[in-house]
Amino acid sequence: MPFTVVSTRGPFSHERVGGTYRIRYSAGGVSSSISRLMDHEGGTWVCLGDGSGDQAFEVEDHGNYRISRVIIGRKETRGFYEGYANSTLWPLFHYFRERVNYNQTNFMYYEIVNKLFAETVKRNIDANTTIWVHDYQLALLPGMLRNDGIKNRIIFSWHIPWVSPEFFSLLPESRQLIQGIARADAITVHTDWYKTNFVNSYRFVTGSDDSIDSRVFHIPLGIDSRYYASKAKHAHYPLDRRDRKLIFSVDRLDYTKGLVNRVLAVEKLLSLYPDLAEKFIYVMAVNPSRASVRQYQIFRRELEFHIGRINGEFGNVNWMPIVYMYKRLGESSLISFYRHADVALVTPLSDGLNLVSKEFVACTNDGVLILSKFAGAAQDLKGAVIVNPNSLEEMANAIRQALTMNAEERAQRLAMMKGNVEKKNLTWWLNRVRALAARKLHENSS
Repeated sequence: MPFTVVSTRGPFSHERVGGTYRIRYSAGGVSSSISRLMDHEGGTWVCLGDGSGDQAFEVEDHGNYRISRVIIGRKETRGFYEGYANSTLWPLFHYFRERVNYNQTNFMYYEIVNKLFAETVKRNIDANTTIWVHDYQLALLPGMLRNDGIKNRIIFSWHIPWVSPEFFSLLPESRQLIQGIARADAITVHTDWYKTNFVNSYRFVTGSDDSIDSRVFHIPLGIDSRYYASKAKHAHYPLDRRDRKLIFSVDRLDYTKGLVNRVLAVEKLLSLYPDLAEKFIYVMAVNPSRASVRQYQIFRRELEFHIGRINGEFGNVNWMPIVYMYKRLGESSLISFYRHADVALVTPLSDGLNLVSKEFVACTNDGVLILSKFAGAAQDLKGAVIVNPNSLEEMANAIRQALTMNAEERAQRLAMMKGNVEKKNLTWWLNRVRALAARKLHENSS
């Protein structure tokens, strides 16, 4: 069954360095998951050419599939990607109302770039192709393709939270966006909550009472659990912790991830339970993100100020409570931390799913997962210690609970989570999507 996958991020980009080109592979669970599908199924991947050298590789073959890149200029990038997608839709769909930038010019560029994607998609399909569109950057695309007469099966997968109908309706373009998505044959989200919110938003904004709910499915993205478990068997100890418990987190630098609250929770922990001083090390890995955006520069300074202040207050020459790394960890280092961490802290303020939590579960043999109730993965990972990341005291107590949990409870909780991660793995996710495409194929042929 041929797929044309459509997303802003592709499997890799080309960076021009002097007179040569270097490949930069994409990070993130969605792009790596799609790569596995395309390697197996073949087809075409339509994506944004966001590398400095991508213009020279607008179309290229990559193993079993082809990549077709949409090339846009600086104005379009600012208006579409930095503007509407990441300054309007991203904060809105994570409930950060005060950060939402309502800008009609940015929406104009959002429409322009969605139209460029539509033109590229049309050049890369035949009558039997299933078009699989991904995420909030391309919400108008299914509607545009239908308006251009495209009859192919379209699946649309939304990977961030979907907010309540009242909150969604704050968006001036809410009707255009949701009607565009609704032109797909099937719509997937990661949790049943998001499905309910989407259906209710559609009815609230459009006033329609049609059967949209029959075309919306909650299918949480899975990971290749066997791959992670296999790699973890050979993982080395990532640092000398001198018999101290190891707490670990890894996140992209973003205000939705709850990073400041997390370090303040460590401060609260040491204030409430001074006996835990020097009993643990918290390694906080933060992947650089949007380094040129002023808001993110300010956010980084705030985070690093609190880390320095807390280390200065509670640390000594032999121990610092927080070991901070502002860099992207390689896969082997990341898996080593997953394998040997006693506790993983995954406490976003809002998150569509969060694959870090699942990767940790797949890799660890004895670890405890502390997970935000506002991460989509919390609906499946029932063995985690669930917290409200807005409560510093609740998080501090959860860390203490995890650090002092007995072996029997750790094993019971982990077994419950491993069962879910292994059952609802990457293959399960892809098969569910294939089933949606096959279902529509059967309806069309009958």
